[in-house]
Amino acid sequence: MLEAQKILDQAHKLDPRNPMMPLDQAVMHKLGGRYPEMVESCREAIKRMPGSRRAEAMLAQAYEGGGFTDQAIRFIEGTVAKRGLDAEMGETYANVLELAGRRDDGLVVVERLLAASTTPPPVRRRLLLHQGRMLEKLGRFDEAMDSFDAGHAVFPVIFDPDEWDRRLDSIIEATTPISLPEEMSEAASSEIPIFIASMPRSGTSLVERIIGIHPAAHGAGETGLIGDVLRGARDRIGQEPYQGVRDATPEILETLRRDYLERQAGLFGHSARIVNKHLQNWQFLPIIAAWFPKAQVIRIDRAPADIGISIYGQNLSHDRMPWATRLDWIGRMIRSHKRFSEAMKDRIPNPWLDLDYSDLVTEPEPAIRSLIDFLGLEWDDRCLEPHRSEQGRGGRRYMPTLSIHQVRQPIGRGSLDRAAAFGDLMAPLHRGLAGDD
Repeated sequence: MLEAQKILDQAHKLDPRNPMMPLDQAVMHKLGGRYPEMVESCREAIKRMPGSRRAEAMLAQAYEGGGFTDQAIRFIEGTVAKRGLDAEMGETYANVLELAGRRDDGLVVVERLLAASTTPPPVRRRLLLHQGRMLEKLGRFDEAMDSFDAGHAVFPVIFDPDEWDRRLDSIIEATTPISLPEEMSEAASSEIPIFIASMPRSGTSLVERIIGIHPAAHGAGETGLIGDVLRGARDRIGQEPYQGVRDATPEILETLRRDYLERQAGLFGHSARIVNKHLQNWQFLPIIAAWFPKAQVIRIDRAPADIGISIYGQNLSHDRMPWATRLDWIGRMIRSHKRFSEAMKDRIPNPWLDLDYSDLVTEPEPAIRSLIDFLGLEWDDRCLEPHRSEQGRGGRRYMPTLSIHQVRQPIGRGSLDRAAAFGDLMAPLHRGLAGDD
């Protein structure tokens, strides 16, 4: 993102009136969670390119991402009245209708788009999954599961859970217990990075915002800094990062951890604590321990079936996360995560907190106080109102996530026992959890 912004700034100096420039800047604002700025860039793009469907669709997305639901609906309905309903605009239209409480209207839009032969497969997949979530909220669970199944069937995927477990076993076997060294550099002893090492849809965004609203902390979202540093160091550590980091000289390790800290500061500034909730953090635990043995690790324990149905109903990348496209594979991955993280908990020296999701949403204050105390931060009442982190109390920016609209609501227990309503339809997930698939 830093390099992309530098290149975009250079391009702007060379050709400041280029009509595509504000649209490219809008993309950067979106990636950074800067929705008001994204709105302004999209408006400028429309001025420069009147009638551009891409610019209009992005403006609708900016309204949606920023939570400006009324403006989004007015703009989309006015545009659709003039130009008709296309897939890109229609997808956002369905989203904002649901946010406005007009779920039945949203379903009508989705059905129209699914009936159109021009709707491209990636959009079709997202629409089917969104249709399933809306049907679920209307209590139509059989139909919801059918929509989830259809969405995941749009693209063929390949995943071998046994091979995945063998790889995790090899990492566990290669990770001997790590102790805190007697002497550490300033970078190695840094407690600035915080790593949430949990499954997707386990409450990672909520925990990030609880911490991130604290005046001494910042939420960095699902930042891929660990992977970025590892890719940039292949000439020194080789293609296999776990072995490369394990066998690296102290000088190379110091270079890698400094690279991480510099990139982190460049993207997110300077805070006493910066939360990284990347979905691969649990797999990177041996690397995290080698780089930052004093960094705090948080694992969120949520009911496996609730995690499973939440994953299955979301548009997670089928390329990077093929296991998320089948309930039995999701069960296997939840099982693998627990086994691997338990093994790492006994092998790494990092301060470790197991945070119970049920406690967090049913009795927030004691759970949040324990969390803030674990991080070594002074108590701040704002941490009890993470839904106000972007506006009012906090005014923070957050990287976009699938949970962006959920975490703008007060902490509540509405997502507890979500899977129970699906009954026997969850049988494949339970087989995966038991290792019986």
